[in-house]
Amino acid sequence: MKFKNLYTAMVVMMASLVTTACFDEPGFEILWDGLEVEIHDANLPNGVTRNFIRSSPEQVDVTEIQVNVVGAAQSSPITVNFEADPTSTAIAGVHYEFVTTTLTFQPGELVQQLPIRILVGNIDPDEEPDLVLNLTTATGAKVSANYASLRIGIRVICPSELAGAYSVFWTRLQTGDGSGGAANVLQNVNLGSIVNITEIGLATFRMDDMSFGLYPDGYGDAAPAGNFSDACGELQGDPSNVDQYSDPFTIVGTVGEEGELNFVWSNTWGDGGTVILTRE
Repeated sequence: MKFKNLYTAMVVMMASLVTTACFDEPGFEILWDGLEVEIHDANLPNGVTRNFIRSSPEQVDVTEIQVNVVGAAQSSPITVNFEADPTSTAIAGVHYEFVTTTLTFQPGELVQQLPIRILVGNIDPDEEPDLVLNLTTATGAKVSANYASLRIGIRVICPSELAGAYSVFWTRLQTGDGSGGAANVLQNVNLGSIVNITEIGLATFRMDDMSFGLYPDGYGDAAPAGNFSDACGELQGDPSNVDQYSDPFTIVGTVGEEGELNFVWSNTWGDGGTVILTRE
């Protein structure tokens, strides 16, 4: 019985080797010889966002979208065509203009840029137009089944130069009672506080004291830093702003005609007030 089992095992092993030899090793025999065109960033799930700083009502900028040829080397030109998808909220002639809707790749050329004019001067900062760009047809290659459409978010902001040191004047100062209410309210107060603002991104800033002097000069506590953004004079605190006690801060404001910053702020302890920041 032992010899019979040994013989059976050897037969099974030989059959397994023969069967394995009938298959090609993965990755060596399967070669893709197709030729496709695609929009480079079409693999991004939320598309791309292009930000523009508006300096005049007549301003026109140009943004570029990369288009690729993927596959075997081509021996003849490839022409590709584009159009705006009907789901676009951006309007041709209002928010954008196509410089061209056709690109031609010469033999051996793998990358080109599709230019699109952005009518920045026509766009208000509170608008959020999206251009959905479709690669529609191609001559000499196939259009990629998965990477032929791209959402382009067109966003406009105004120039913002708010960095600097500011003195603080309180038109209304409220200290909290710990539960969101007021313990004390004062009018027209100057604590001698200075707030320093630095630019950390496009129209995004960090202030070294988002209590505007109340914590260090009123409570003798450490100043909590926080971030805010500027959308053409409308100031908005970052929703993630918290102090060292994890107390959320709500901050909104405006830029005044003389460059002063007007903020209204509060936290859940009950602190808050209205302040005017004047550049030093």
